[in-house]
Amino acid sequence: MNHLSLTPRARRVLTLVRRHDGLSRSTLIRDTGLSGTAIFRATEELEAAGLVRAGEAVAQGRGQPSATIHIVPDAAFSLGLSVMTDRADVLLLDLAGAVRARREISLPGMPRAALLDAVARFRDEQPLRERIVGIGVAIAGFFTAPRIVNPSPELDAWALVDLEALVGRRLGLPAMVENIAAATAVGEHLLGIGADFGSFCYVNVAAGFRAATVIDGQLLRGHHGNAGEIAGLFTFAGRTTPNLGDLRVTLADHGTVCDGIGDLVARFDPRWPGVDAWLAARQDSFTWLFQTLRYAFDCEAIVLGGRLPRALARRIVDAVEWPERTLPERRGVREPPATLAVAALEPDLAAPLGAAVLVLHHRMFI
Repeated sequence: MNHLSLTPRARRVLTLVRRHDGLSRSTLIRDTGLSGTAIFRATEELEAAGLVRAGEAVAQGRGQPSATIHIVPDAAFSLGLSVMTDRADVLLLDLAGAVRARREISLPGMPRAALLDAVARFRDEQPLRERIVGIGVAIAGFFTAPRIVNPSPELDAWALVDLEALVGRRLGLPAMVENIAAATAVGEHLLGIGADFGSFCYVNVAAGFRAATVIDGQLLRGHHGNAGEIAGLFTFAGRTTPNLGDLRVTLADHGTVCDGIGDLVARFDPRWPGVDAWLAARQDSFTWLFQTLRYAFDCEAIVLGGRLPRALARRIVDAVEWPERTLPERRGVREPPATLAVAALEPDLAAPLGAAVLVLHHRMFI
């Protein structure tokens, strides 16, 4: 399975079958625009690899009933490891996109060797571990060269080394490394609300602040792999970066004390004193950023997520006003705005899930 190479049409078919939890061959012909012969060959290729199975025949209009194609969840698995300044998680994802096992493995200082030992133990506990095709690593930091990340100061053990080679050797698996926002955007594309859009910008709010852009199913990485490093924009614009550390300070000033960002996310109550004050101070910055992304990328949607509590994300999104709604129309038409949406993946699941998705997306999906 580690050497499996699928044709583009087979990957396209597998993506649709997973997204819709099974599709008939006739529906695949209609939805892809491919010929019946091409769909038959693609499904044959996937069946031969053990990734799908042909199920019941379904009658759709005239002609012979068409077999329904189902994904085989146990055919392949991937591991996802996310490492942030205050939290590390590992999970096992099956081919259908279901989380089969998950564990928080946080340790003080996030020591690399100890965390990878914890990942190895987690892997060895899985009953179908021989079907794990790779591991994705999502880490908070920016790239200085391919596969080499310069993370936050708290993650010194993970800094300026070839993480793909190092993790791959330690676990005996192909490895992929991305920053947290990029991995989470890919996860949202495959398993979340991003599947509804042809292109979207994902805004990741956590201890830091980043974005990532997915266009036609592909991550826009940039020359160095750092596309979406937008926190610096706030400094240049004379604005405070609206992250969860900033929110935690505001809450404490209003009498709501959280024992770290993890505690804030787990216990968040939109009625807490300080929430309204933080929104009043930061809403303009979010609106300014959304407009910047919209004008720069002309994407179909902007998705707000990361570890930001979803109830808070919804309030931010609902308060945005696009300028076109108040400007005069040109020839009776206004410039179309982007759709604003809240991420579907859970705040503390999004990063490790996105990390695991990296491998399956790279190997099998589009």
